[in-house]
Amino acid sequence: MRIRFGAFLLAIAFVFNASAQSRPGSLRGVVKDKKSGDEQYQAVIKVLSGGYEIAKGLTDFDGRYNINPITPGTYTVSCEAFGYNKMTFNGVEIVGGRPIVIDFKLTSSDVVLGEVDVVADYEAPLIEKGKTSFTMGAAAIRNLASRGVSGVLSLTSGVVQDEGSGASYFRGGRSDANVVFIDGVKVRGDINLPREAIAQTEVITGGVPANYGDVTGGVISTTTRGPSPRFFGTGEYVTSALFDPYNYNLAGLTIGGPLLFNKEKNAPLVGYLMALEFQHNGDSRPYATPVWKVKDDVLENLNNNPLLPTAAGLGTIRAAELLRFDDLETVNRRLNVARNSVRATGNINIKTSDRTNLVIGGRFNQGYGRNGSRSNALMNYQNNSVFNSRDFSTFVRFTQQFGGVGEDSESLIKNAFYTIQADYTRNLDRTWDDRHRDNIFQYGHVGTFETQRTSFYGYGEDEKTGILGYRKLLDLDTAVVFTPSSHNPILANYTSTYYDMVANGQISNSIDNLVNIQQGGGLLNGQAPYSVYSLFGNVGAVQTGYSYSQAEQFRITASTNFDIGAHSLIAGLEYEQRFDRYFAVAGRSLWTLMRNLQNDHMKELDTDNPILRFTDGVFQDTIDYNRALDLEKPRTFDRKLRTALNWDPNGADQRLLDVDNISPNDLLAYGGLSLFSAQELLNFGGGAYVNYYGYDYQGNLLTTNPTLEQFFKATDSEGNRTYPVKAFQPIYMAGYIQDQFTFDDLYFNVGVRVDRFDANQSVLKDPFTLYSSRNVADVKNMGTDFVIPESMGDDYVVYVDDIKNPNKIVGYRSGFDWFNADGSPQPNPVEIANLSGGQAKPWIFEENFTDQSNPDLPVLSAAGFEDYTPQVTISPRISFQFPISDEAEFFAHYDLLVQRPNASFSRFNPVNYVNLQYGTDEIPNPDLKPQKLTEYEIGFRQMLGERSALKINAFYREYRDLIQSVSVTEAYPTTYIMYGNRDFTTSKGFSFQYDLRRTGNVMLNAQYSLSFADGTGSGAESGLSLARSGQPNLRYIQPLNYDQRHTLSGNLDYRFGKGTNYNGPIIKNKRILENAGVNFLVSTSSGFPYSRRVRAYSLTESAAPIVGILNGSRRPWQFKMDMTANKVWYYNKGKNNLEVYVQVLNLLNTLNVLNIFPYTGSPEDDGYLSSSRGQQAILFTTNAQSFADLYTVSMTNPFNYSIPRQIRLGVRLGL
Repeated sequence: MRIRFGAFLLAIAFVFNASAQSRPGSLRGVVKDKKSGDEQYQAVIKVLSGGYEIAKGLTDFDGRYNINPITPGTYTVSCEAFGYNKMTFNGVEIVGGRPIVIDFKLTSSDVVLGEVDVVADYEAPLIEKGKTSFTMGAAAIRNLASRGVSGVLSLTSGVVQDEGSGASYFRGGRSDANVVFIDGVKVRGDINLPREAIAQTEVITGGVPANYGDVTGGVISTTTRGPSPRFFGTGEYVTSALFDPYNYNLAGLTIGGPLLFNKEKNAPLVGYLMALEFQHNGDSRPYATPVWKVKDDVLENLNNNPLLPTAAGLGTIRAAELLRFDDLETVNRRLNVARNSVRATGNINIKTSDRTNLVIGGRFNQGYGRNGSRSNALMNYQNNSVFNSRDFSTFVRFTQQFGGVGEDSESLIKNAFYTIQADYTRNLDRTWDDRHRDNIFQYGHVGTFETQRTSFYGYGEDEKTGILGYRKLLDLDTAVVFTPSSHNPILANYTSTYYDMVANGQISNSIDNLVNIQQGGGLLNGQAPYSVYSLFGNVGAVQTGYSYSQAEQFRITASTNFDIGAHSLIAGLEYEQRFDRYFAVAGRSLWTLMRNLQNDHMKELDTDNPILRFTDGVFQDTIDYNRALDLEKPRTFDRKLRTALNWDPNGADQRLLDVDNISPNDLLAYGGLSLFSAQELLNFGGGAYVNYYGYDYQGNLLTTNPTLEQFFKATDSEGNRTYPVKAFQPIYMAGYIQDQFTFDDLYFNVGVRVDRFDANQSVLKDPFTLYSSRNVADVKNMGTDFVIPESMGDDYVVYVDDIKNPNKIVGYRSGFDWFNADGSPQPNPVEIANLSGGQAKPWIFEENFTDQSNPDLPVLSAAGFEDYTPQVTISPRISFQFPISDEAEFFAHYDLLVQRPNASFSRFNPVNYVNLQYGTDEIPNPDLKPQKLTEYEIGFRQMLGERSALKINAFYREYRDLIQSVSVTEAYPTTYIMYGNRDFTTSKGFSFQYDLRRTGNVMLNAQYSLSFADGTGSGAESGLSLARSGQPNLRYIQPLNYDQRHTLSGNLDYRFGKGTNYNGPIIKNKRILENAGVNFLVSTSSGFPYSRRVRAYSLTESAAPIVGILNGSRRPWQFKMDMTANKVWYYNKGKNNLEVYVQVLNLLNTLNVLNIFPYTGSPEDDGYLSSSRGQQAILFTTNAQSFADLYTVSMTNPFNYSIPRQIRLGVRLGL
């Protein structure tokens, strides 16, 4: 029903209007006589690209013009009027979503000389009306001493970047509060683009326009270059091979131009752009600390002999636990962590008529390579898992303009146009071990184990016949023949080594059965080697399972722009639906499951049917028994495997399965996961072997949309429950209207946005009970003798002494508020639980007791759930600017923003609630509500001369309904933890921003911010420990983890011009530094907070208690300087160019401290080894010196420090 409703609104969006975030820009201004100041009527303003006219406008009687829509980009703008010299500006950058204002002051043409074309390079005003964001164009991004969006963010005031995690925090918002758009498409997945394709990047930290929603942090909007009327191209190659060992290589190609011209050949009708980048990183996260590994010869010995006999000759120890410093060495980079990236973007622009335009665009990103694991980097790096992520998006945008040049100046509505955009995004992710890929049975395969058995007899009386004889008591395992696996040879060596030591008499263990092998240190199929002191992964360990996901996003956006008098209005709609699917299987653990499932129905002997052994009619004193067959037991795997082996499916042939003696390839051929039932793989209450939604339990994409009722009732052809779980399909819709106008000298931007979010999934009717339960109104309607206090509301849940047949009422509950039977508040629900036998018991409806075999136990069903209630929010946005003089202005804004809950915290999976019946303690909350932000900002902008300006602003933000872990104490049938809208945070601060336009050779941007971020939680799980402790859901204000008080950054660009603008050194008539420059990006910031601890604790222990207050201490300051130096040579009459540049990241090789050990406050030493607890613990390790050495290596954590210096050489060819 909701999808049909969404489609209906989608159709309205098509009819009504179009794209918000990809809105075109506009150009407006006034044309006057420079001398007299008179407004000029019918002056012609043209927007040109490559010499071709893109758009044109005329001035009205007041000399005003307004040209829109204009695709964002860089253009030439000219103005002509009769009797005046033509005036032309080059390099005018049109920004999407707001007008660019250019006023022309024309000079009269000379009678003798005639009209003269006055040409100048355009510079945007230092104080731009209506601008609330930070924007960086293509040229500035290209020269920036940092590749990627992080360099732009570092120059944006109010943005905190954490190098350790890679997260960005906008004005105290959490890292998941931000949103990224590329060409109007909301990005899910990789946000990187080929650099040459970027036209501009806009960062909005405050004063968010109404056309943006579903965000409470910041907005990053990147627009790619459009097609050029003339062919252009660039090729680029960058490498670090000459300077460092990290093996960074990048190759890029960008081409574009016209494909088709009009009949007159004076304007292109169809143009294109295509940009590609290929990137290889040998080590994408270099270490500033030594990179340790086990020496090759030592590692080879470990691989071949991972176990050693104990001194007592009984059992084994892990050879890796005897490693010393002498067995280790350092290398210059991490091993087996190479990653590759492919980035592509393109568009085709079609001018379908004079007033309509069609753009078709797409983007593709792929990242593939190895996942590095520090715990496995020492001796198990060969088995690093493989990932492959692919992101694809495409869009179609149609724009139609009404009116145009010469439209009726008396029209009420002017400059009207609308845009419609439809876009689709698909994200595909897969993780696996590249040796095993999708053969899930290989992941845990150690080898084949052929168990040999014999019958064991004891003398006694057969109870059925009363005959004395040697009765069969059991089948005894006598030996296990082991054949090492070729799939995991190092893993197999654990068991092979154990067998060799038993055979050689080095240990007194046996190989009689699987239990003996396991107890002695050998590995069975599905088992992993123990880690080395819980510090490092041991040799041969398989690091991953097999998983894949598919996420889809479909959006329709629509907006219309028009002017009514002095008001410029924008109205729009958005519709978005997502389809997220995921599947994962714990391939290694499947062997343990199969071993437990096989022969489970025939474990006991059938003593009711003795078999007396006779020879020639003479009783041989031997009584045998077959195995009893319990055919009532659920046994899908056992039955299907027997069928695949051509055995009797029920075991009537008395043959015992020995799954450890079957190869992974055979198991895959027999059916793979289809051998199991869904219930066997989900293993309710015992830990699932599969996790899925949008796929079935075997990993097949669902072709239907199963209901919750089907989850509880659907079966396959054999009558097995299939437990289908539909894809996550949230629906988001919004509408907005915004008005930009001037009243006297005040410039206003006023808007309102209405957001509607529907999680489109089921939620518990009551988070405190899995079963529908009675409230006060229900009990009153029953006409019972129970006395209910008048203060109890009709919707209060009633708690009793027995869930089905109560004798008394013991309490009530409204939401998270509890009350005693007399109606008085009860802050501790445990007190009510104690009155009903130790567990709070709601009065459950009879409809839940449907299990005839256990009539007093309620059964989980769809009746305990209801549909999510769509959330509608209204968000006003108000901003204004007040010019104090021609060189200064005051500005302020008020915003209310909302954001849907994060999917990972709110996605509904009914499997979680089935597991709750068995005591699972932490699940998502599908009933989460949107998070809210209220922001206030005031500021002042002042020009400091003609070439520089200063901006000062202060802001205050208040976040409400943020997500946090909460304990649902005394829920029925068990207390559990979920996420709730419980957190509250505030952020306040001010910033200074200085902008120096190029003066001589220098251009400078700098900013300083002081901010304070406090709240009840830094993230959705920062309160998890408190929730698990059983304490009440307490909340108190504390500094947030990302409360970075001081940030200071600057971008200095020193550049020599060309031709007459060159002012550099000349040697032998050569302008050696012509078109050369250097760019420095410098940032420094204070440290993030942390909590000091009362004592030292080991790397493998939970944190010790806090000293003082939470987040009461600070890490050290950080400093970083990046540099790019380049020189450009032009040839072919300036049509082509060659650029050579050097990029140095962390120029000074500064060793910034990112993390510290909370007890010592040091990044190097946690204080544990020297503590009394540490000294005592060392005595109980396999080898004290080895433990100390390996602990020291593990304690040298490279993630406690920033990335070291990296140097790259680049060559760029412009065509």
